Amino acid sequence: IDVLKLVTEETVSMTTTEKHRMSFPETVDEILDVSEDEGTLLGTEGARYMKMDDMKDHDDDFLSPKKSLEYERGITNTLSFSLLQQHTPLPLPKEYDEDSLIPSSPATETSDNVSPVASPIHTGFLVSFMVDARGGSMRGSRHNGLRVIIPPRTCAAPTRITCRLVKPQKLTSPPPLVEGEGLASRIISLGPASMQFLGPVIVEIPHFAALGRGDRELVVLRSENGSVWKEHRNRYGDEVLETILNGMDEDLESQEELGKKRIRRIISTDFPLYFAVVSRVQQESDLIGPEGGSLTSKLVPMVQATFPETAVTKRVRLGLQAQPVPDELVAKLLGNQANFSPVVTVEPRRRKFHRPIGLRIPLPPSWRDSPRDSGEGDTTSLRLLCSVIGGTAPAQWEDITGTTKLVYANDCASFTTNVSARFWLADCPRTAEAVSFANLLYRELSAVPYMAKFVVFAKMNELREGRLRCYCMTDDKMDKTLEQHENFTEVARSRDIEVMEGMPLHLECSGNLVPVRKATQQPRCFSFQAFRDNRLPVSVKVRDSSKEPTGFLSFLRKTTKYEDSQHVLCNLNITIYALISAASMSAMERTELKMAVIAEQLGLSWAELARELQLSVDDINKIRVENPNSLLEQSSALLNLWATREGKRAKSDLYTALKSIDRMDIINMLEGQPPQPVRQGSRDLSRRRHNEREHLSPGMTNGKLPSPDPTMQPLPVVPFALTLSHFSNKHTSSFPEIPKRQSEVSL
Repeated sequence: IDVLKLVTEETVSMTTTEKHRMSFPETVDEILDVSEDEGTLLGTEGARYMKMDDMKDHDDDFLSPKKSLEYERGITNTLSFSLLQQHTPLPLPKEYDEDSLIPSSPATETSDNVSPVASPIHTGFLVSFMVDARGGSMRGSRHNGLRVIIPPRTCAAPTRITCRLVKPQKLTSPPPLVEGEGLASRIISLGPASMQFLGPVIVEIPHFAALGRGDRELVVLRSENGSVWKEHRNRYGDEVLETILNGMDEDLESQEELGKKRIRRIISTDFPLYFAVVSRVQQESDLIGPEGGSLTSKLVPMVQATFPETAVTKRVRLGLQAQPVPDELVAKLLGNQANFSPVVTVEPRRRKFHRPIGLRIPLPPSWRDSPRDSGEGDTTSLRLLCSVIGGTAPAQWEDITGTTKLVYANDCASFTTNVSARFWLADCPRTAEAVSFANLLYRELSAVPYMAKFVVFAKMNELREGRLRCYCMTDDKMDKTLEQHENFTEVARSRDIEVMEGMPLHLECSGNLVPVRKATQQPRCFSFQAFRDNRLPVSVKVRDSSKEPTGFLSFLRKTTKYEDSQHVLCNLNITIYALISAASMSAMERTELKMAVIAEQLGLSWAELARELQLSVDDINKIRVENPNSLLEQSSALLNLWATREGKRAKSDLYTALKSIDRMDIINMLEGQPPQPVRQGSRDLSRRRHNEREHLSPGMTNGKLPSPDPTMQPLPVVPFALTLSHFSNKHTSSFPEIPKRQSEVSL
């Protein structure tokens, strides 16, 4: 009998890197000592995002107390497996997001409206596809611009390639980002994780970073285990793409064309667990050794860092970053009270050099035009600010003018420093306020710009009243929003607009549609956050019923006291059409509509209702964590979770629960009764509960509708579970979405 012999051996080699405990000072006033082992690392975020060519040959001898210190995002243990490792399809973890990317159509010349038509369907993979030695190229059918190319003879055996987009808040350890950095796309997960290919493969990822100003760049981070991140090194340029394709009939666009389409190309010979595309201010870096050297910013050529001989005893990669400060931004925030130079950063921060290094920074424009004094001593209006904070902690600016000598030449100020940090020159006659002005300005400078679009959903409740839901979206898919399950209709979509992370947005409505309540009663503002649902509900009324229900929406950036006029980001024309009446709605649709109204009306009361419905503290905290920016989503998640758990066996009486938290207004609205006047004592009690239990900004709150929805049937005064029997586990999506109807569930 012949016996099969083992012809392929798998070898597992383990390479570990010893962890180091780092200690570092928190202010520039503390003494930074250099140890006898060539110095001390002043932080754990050294050499972040820098290219690491030949780093393994040079890293072990730069100011390191140990011989093998990685200048990457943290210190990690890594496993290196053999080339022909077993490749098995990965299961689909629950945290993966499968929302689509829908690009907007070209903008019209008269307004910011574009046609609200979804992008064409591309044939390709949903989550995974099979590939063998012949190779293959597939595009993501759910994500426009996502493509994976496996050239021929790079895959040793038939393998299932998986590709998903992951919400960063779902990761235990998302990429550590410092001020001024932000994710340009959702995190991409590729599988099989740790797979080694026989040659380079190509992954193209769409991103939403705004790079039009020319002062920012994209870098790619990778994580092998989901907890430690480092920069991905792309060793292959465009000139070798044809060689990489190995005869494949596949079109690869130039980097310039990819930039116009906002697509980032990644070339790798293996798959990490995650890839992340990060937007940051441009940075120059180079290997600096004991012989010294210099770095000059390409963005601001007058910025230069000079490293004398023996400033570093071993060869290491250092970086220089110069962020320009627009004059219009300074005028908008500070008027003529101060003027600033570019922000200059030496990376890695929190590092002490053996000899002082020299820095040259251009003077603020106002000082170059008319210097007010000699520029010496504590009384000078030209202040040198410094922040030595490293890692992801926010900058803490300190005035070090009195302890640092400045030398002026050619419209620049030069000085020396022993520590790598952020430096900033400010021309501020009110010297005591230089730091506070810097903090205010730096918060705006560190906001990451994104390309987003404004989308408006609408529904008419009756002939003269309707509801609007306004979104500011990045890559969110329109037909998976909450409004699609509440019989809203998309009535307007804008072209791509540049919006800053955290920017407060304000809505103005004109034309034949007017807001029902005043702005003081129903806030019409919200803050933009990338890759999250930025939703603003607004109730409107038709001004003249004899005319068409059309209006004009303007989305504006919040103005400052130094601005003469409001800054309009986007103008949209909308028309609201009447939708189906209550008589034509099924029982399921009516119940979904009631659930949506309850969720919209709850506002800050959702946590009280959760406690009345006997939800645990863990459930309430989970709802808060997964829906941090919208009370509407938190309320919807609460109702969905309760309905899913109780199902047909629901014994909780929602009527009683709402009554116990003093929300009879919701019950009256659903029953079609006029709202009852609220007693002063009840109003004070409710306000006190809200103040004690919830701490959310006004931009996150959802306004209450002013009048009942006539399309809805009265809510029976019986346990609400009788109308929720259709919410079984198999028909309920993971909250915070409203459960889908059977007709909307697709396989």
